[in-house]
Amino acid sequence: MSEYEEIIYFVLGALVVIAFVVWMVRLTKRKNKERTESLDKGMRYLGLSFHADSDESAGKLLAPHPLGKCGSPKGATKIGRGNYRDQEVVIFDYTYVIHTGKSSHAITQTVVVLKNEQNFPDLDMGSESFFDRFKEYFGAQDIDFSSHPNFSNKYRLRGDDEDAICNLFRPRVREYFEQNDKIQLDIKGDQILIYKPGKCCKSGEELEPVLQRAVAIKEVLGGKSY
Repeated sequence: MSEYEEIIYFVLGALVVIAFVVWMVRLTKRKNKERTESLDKGMRYLGLSFHADSDESAGKLLAPHPLGKCGSPKGATKIGRGNYRDQEVVIFDYTYVIHTGKSSHAITQTVVVLKNEQNFPDLDMGSESFFDRFKEYFGAQDIDFSSHPNFSNKYRLRGDDEDAICNLFRPRVREYFEQNDKIQLDIKGDQILIYKPGKCCKSGEELEPVLQRAVAIKEVLGGKSY
């Protein structure tokens, strides 16, 4: 192959790469626009106001919670606010970036914030990982219940007032979470934060089940049936 042919193939290859990148960018923008329009429609159907752009006021709601320490308040987008099933709710996407060596990737989850009128104790509950069990071996807190080993194996539960948390997690509460996987529940002050790490609503149709789950969790914590 001559030097001239090598140049031609190089240029053609570069053009193919550029065309692919442009296509991917346009596809991503189109999908994001379609998702935004779907979420807007879904929010309005549920009687919530909708704001698609970054909103620091929503992101700042996460400040007391571990999730808020993962990124910037500007990571809050596609925000819905209003009343759902007699509950004041804020629901939004929250995105933060994880850097691992030379690479990085973004994690987005749909977060629901509810009011803690019943003064549930502060707590941090999430899926228990191997790393959590390793830290527990060296003394990290994890409130376990011998009567519900499935719950204790599935979830890591922490908080300053252990007695109050144990009283809150009555058998019915533990059974609810045994039947529902990978829920992150953070209660700090007057806020209840509920989400599934890395899981976000891909369309407006997925909003109501997420809100229903959040309200159901608050109700079961408060002693109502589910």
